[in-house]
Parts: sequence; structure tokens; C-alpha cells
Amino acid sequence: MIQASTLLYNGNLLTMAEDERAQAVAIGQDGRILAVGTDTEVLNLAVSITKKVDLRGKTLVPGFFDCHLHAIWLGQNLGHVDLSSPPVKAKEDILRFLSERLETSPEATYLEGNRYDQNKLPDGKHLTRRDLDKVSTKIPVRIVHTSGHAAVVNSLALQLLGIDSNTENSVGGEIERDEKGEPTGVLLETASWNNLERIQPETTQSDAVAALGRANDYLLKLGITSASDANTPPGMVAAYSEAVFQDVLNVRFNSMIGWQEVIDHSETGVVPRPDDLQPAGVPFHRYHVGQAKLFSDGAITTRTCWLTQPFEGMPGNTGIAMHSEEQLRDYILKAHNAGWQIATHAIGDRAVDVVLSAYAEAQRQRTRTYPGHRIEHCMLLNPDLIARLRRQKVWSIGQPEFISGLGDAYLTALGEERAHRLSPYATLEEQNVAQAFSSDCPVVPGSPLAGMKAAISRTTPKGHILNAKERVSAEYALSAYTYSPAYATRTERHRGSIETGKLADFTLLSADPLNTNVDDWERIKVVATIVNGHCLYGELG
Repeated sequence: MIQASTLLYNGNLLTMAEDERAQAVAIGQDGRILAVGTDTEVLNLAVSITKKVDLRGKTLVPGFFDCHLHAIWLGQNLGHVDLSSPPVKAKEDILRFLSERLETSPEATYLEGNRYDQNKLPDGKHLTRRDLDKVSTKIPVRIVHTSGHAAVVNSLALQLLGIDSNTENSVGGEIERDEKGEPTGVLLETASWNNLERIQPETTQSDAVAALGRANDYLLKLGITSASDANTPPGMVAAYSEAVFQDVLNVRFNSMIGWQEVIDHSETGVVPRPDDLQPAGVPFHRYHVGQAKLFSDGAITTRTCWLTQPFEGMPGNTGIAMHSEEQLRDYILKAHNAGWQIATHAIGDRAVDVVLSAYAEAQRQRTRTYPGHRIEHCMLLNPDLIARLRRQKVWSIGQPEFISGLGDAYLTALGEERAHRLSPYATLEEQNVAQAFSSDCPVVPGSPLAGMKAAISRTTPKGHILNAKERVSAEYALSAYTYSPAYATRTERHRGSIETGKLADFTLLSADPLNTNVDDWERIKVVATIVNGHCLYGELG
């Protein structure tokens, strides 16, 4: 008989289960929940070895689950130059921060900055290669847009990448050019990440493991106990496996595998099933291969998402399609037929339309019982697209923190009418569309508490409200960061709620988010993060 190793009592438990609130929870020696109930009911389970922890009235919720972020990228960014705004206010700040890093790292052979956003600079314009040449002409310099869908490089980096006035745009990408046809250094979509091995030092498996360790510590501080890496290259599955074996990765992860790379680089032509890519010997509940990940378009902030109507003030620009419709359908059909849950990035209304059509065609050709396909971001919607999401039972995976972090750029890029149609969380809830929240970190900092506040208030950095009618309740927002992500990743039997038999993963908060006014939201803090019954961040009691 499994005995209670730990009892957490005198708490305010928001269970996300049928019995919504409780006072105490018993954790077994196997790291699973033995019982949930009143203090009296649970304390009666104590034996001589049981540790009893008084929560002193603080609020315990299921561990936050971010079902769309980029862990290795996050871990790498933590070692690069942070160009986020604030503290960046102008172009000169960016050049200063980069130059200061180079002064402290004179032996560097490559310099990278991240979380750069031209939309937050006074003129709203990108830097150019000429600007970055002021930092260095001796080593490649690259600054990556906060969206991950664009970058700016210096002249040396352009040269090493083989980009000049005669270079054609890559499929799904664009090289920005000046009035003379010369590259400005701004690279969009695939143009921003093709051939990076020519300028970047190689990311070894040990580098990736170290990055995962940094990401792990960062996420635990945010109360995150489970997460999904939204674009894992097949070759990096081994890094996840090693990070688990070295015990530097305690947050439970599933990977969305970069499906284009799987198919395009297949030497045998055999389409793998999910189990074929699962690393041997790795406990499934610590890490598993979950979804096939695809991209259909870019981002709003870089004017590269795929729209039915042009961007505001750019008559000829409806964004960038990452694949032809035929090619995208082929990738989706192969994944669907091989039994994968598919997660496709689609932000613009045209992209969402094409992805939904491809999912429907795959189902027509081979019917599967609720395949659980997802659309990542799923931002610019209309009533027809929402009805199709519901009818096809496709998940919408949103990122509320985009509104609080990037929302002003959406108004500029799309105009007020379309910006107010973005991410209609309340309508999706009313229409019974399957929906879960996440962050896309490091695109934004990634705090679930900040994401909840954004979903409740829908306020941009400058104080604009992006459609107050689409605000959701605190109860719904909390569920969308705990209960719903478990279903969206097909792990609901083991996580997402505080129920007997599930994994003992919890987030302890200083205050009850369901009884806190959004204006007082900052007083809610992550006090402790518990994974498998063990406190890995903060203190209990």
C-alpha cells in the first residue's frame, strides 16, 4: 500500500476538478496524489513518515502548463544580449548594449541579440546592416526579432550567408532591399534562418542540454510544471533525453517535432509514427514526442502572417505563405495518416482558412476519431472560421500575453477593425471551440499569471483595449493554463487538475486569482513550484 509522503493542508485548493475547492492534498511516495479533501479527511492519512506542511491559507492550483513555448531557444536567449523594450527605447540603446557585450567578450566570434522589436522604436523602423556595422565589421552580428520571424544582420553576416543584390528570395522568405536593390540586412521568415551554420557556432548536444537547464530554472520560477516545445528539430530529441537523464530538466516536456524536416530529410521515404521518435528509456511523463509541427505563415509584428486583405498602409502585402497550399496539404496528410496529432502555426485569416481545409481533407481521406489537431496562435478569425474550428473539433492555442506585450503593433499593422477581431477568446468559449492558452516564450516573457491578466483585461502596453467583449473570466483563464493544456496534449489522465491518481504537480500562489481584482493582479506571486511532490522552487508553508 502506498503511504502518504507529504500532506499539504490548511490551503485554498482550486482543483480544476468536479469538486472545485478543497483544503488539503495527500501526496504518495510515488509522486502521485493519494487524496484530496478537507483538512480532517486528509490529515487522517498521516503515518510516521509523513511530512505535514501548513499552507497557511495560500492558494494551490494545478501546476501551470504552457503548451506552446520554445525551451532551447529560451535557454540560448538567456545567454545572448537582451534587446527587449524596456529597457531599450531607441536604436542607440541596441547598439550600446551589443557593443558593451562585445567589450566584455573580446574573443567572441559571433554576437547575437534577442527580443528586438522595431515596432517599439520611436520611428517604428528596422535597424539595418549599416547600423550593426557600427558594432562590428570583424564578426557576424545578428539581432533576432522578438517574434522569431525576422532578423537583422551586419554586412559581414550577409556576405557569409551569401546574400547580395542578385540573391533570390527563399521559399517562404524575403530579403528586404533598399531603393537600389541592395539588401538592407533585414531578413524575413525563412530568409532569417536559412544557412545560419555559416555564421553561428554549432549548437552541440551539450550546448542544448545546458540551454534546457537554464530554461528549466526560468520556467519553475514562473510556476510552470509542464510545457511543450513548439518546434523541436528531430536531432534535438537526444538533447531532451540527455537533459532528463542528467536531471537538469525537471519541468515535464513534450516536443512538437519539426515535421517539414522529418519529411524532407527522410532517406527511406518511410513516414514515422510518434512512437518511432520517442527516445528509449526516457520516462514518458518526464518527456515525450507529442505532435507534428508545421508553419503556414509568419507573424503580425513582422508583416508576414498570411492575410486575405493587405496590411494597413501596405497595399501589395498580404504576408508570406510558408508553403504552397498543395505542399502544406501533403505535409498534413502524411502526418495525419501516420497517426500524429498535428500542430500548425497559423496567424492570419487566410492561413487559418487553408489549414482548416487541409485538416478537413485529411479527415475525408482517412477518418480518425478525434485526432486532436491544433492551430497554434489562431489569431485573426471571423464567424465562418470559428464555426469551422468548432465543427472540425480543432484546438485553438492562444497566447494572451501577445496582447499585453505586442498589442499596439497589431493596431498599426492591421488597423482597428481587424485588430479587434484578433484572438476572440470569449467568442471561442461561447461557441464551444476547444481552447488552451500558452505563451510562445521567449517571444514574450511567458508568465502564466501575466497571460491570465492579459486574457482578463485585453489591455495593450499603451492602454488600448482590444475588444472588451472578448475578455474572459479568471476561472476560464486559469483553466486554460492548467486543465485545457493537458487535454490539448493528450495528457489529461495524468495532469491538469488536482485529483486522486494524478501527478503531484502544483503551483502555490500568494493570493487567490479567482478573488483578485485585475487592478490588484500584481500582488499574486508564485510562492512555490512542486513537481512530482517535490518543491523545486520557493518554499512551502
